[in-house]
Amino acid sequence: MIPWRVLGAGMLLGGAALVSASTPGIPPAYYARFSVLTPPGPAAPLPGVFKAIPRLIHMRYKVAKGDDVRSIAAAFGTDVRSLQSTNSNEFIFMSRGGYIRVHNGHGLLYEVTGAAETLNGIAARYAAKGRDLRAFKAEIIEDNELPPSALLINYKFSKGDRIYLPAVYVDLDTYRMPLRSFGRISSSFGMRYHPVLKRRIFHSGCDIPMPLGTSVYPSRSGTVTFSGWKGGYGNTVEVRHKDGSLCRYGHLSKLEVKEGETVQKSKTLLGKVGSTGMSTGPHLHFEILTPSGKSVNPLAKIGRK
Repeated sequence: MIPWRVLGAGMLLGGAALVSASTPGIPPAYYARFSVLTPPGPAAPLPGVFKAIPRLIHMRYKVAKGDDVRSIAAAFGTDVRSLQSTNSNEFIFMSRGGYIRVHNGHGLLYEVTGAAETLNGIAARYAAKGRDLRAFKAEIIEDNELPPSALLINYKFSKGDRIYLPAVYVDLDTYRMPLRSFGRISSSFGMRYHPVLKRRIFHSGCDIPMPLGTSVYPSRSGTVTFSGWKGGYGNTVEVRHKDGSLCRYGHLSKLEVKEGETVQKSKTLLGKVGSTGMSTGPHLHFEILTPSGKSVNPLAKIGRK
């Protein structure tokens, strides 16, 4: 078992576990909260505590009115990338009353989701290219106060354990499918016989047949650069990303965003599937263009930058 102990509001304490006799009817959390080894304190540590304590601590933080990811990171002595990576969220928009996981480290606080994850596997997955794997494992062992033997054996974690991975940041800026679910691709990227023009031409995106009115979301976060009628594309939304690439969503029945709006990947409603423009039935035309304006196969970009 990982030696970090989650007590009270989620403070992590290294070293030996608390040992106390149990009394029927009194939950174990009572002893962790009011043990002589763990003096009682506020239900949730104040942000200043995170800056003052040299070892890693973490907790669930309830987002308040006016909060943004930068102010939260500064308050808890961490950085924006650490919070984004730990929560797998870019936090372009933050929902008041929602919860995020905060900590005072600089890196990824990884939560074990499988029943058989190991130190070797986690280290290999998150080690930067060219980084010495054994040295990286040694850092993880030291920062998490794992037993020294973990460097020699394939140390196993339990589901729900959290492991701090120093200086590790997750790249969240990747493409995703613009629909919550889909069944098939009716027309792929490349040369095809156009069903309306009745001739072979190059198809610059992929067509995804969906019921009329199905919600369409951004494949990546960015800024809306066009929302309106665009010739054969019909009602169209175009979103420009920070690297200069662009996603185009065509044949929409309804537009839900305007030019200049900032939209979040997989969350902001762009519009509804339709059959406007040069179309033979309800479907979404999904297209990705490079910063130079070249169309690329969108399906080959899913999960990648």
